[in-house]
Amino acid sequence: MFGIIGTIGVITQMALLSTGYDPKTAMMIGLASCAAWVGHAFIKRDRALMVTNIVVAGFATWGIV
Repeated sequence: MFGIIGTIGVITQMALLSTGYDPKTAMMIGLASCAAWVGHAFIKRDRALMVTNIVVAGFATWGIV
């Protein structure tokens, strides 16, 4: 379930960025998507996916600030 939410969020983020919306808004959606993917990785016990999305969340946070 969390994987689907994360995927939809990432697609939404890319659509927002490609159509010229505010990048900070897109990064907020990306950060929420990362949280969903971290939840999915935690449930599935996938450490590589979790680490990847924690790193991506860090970059999203950096982009927001």
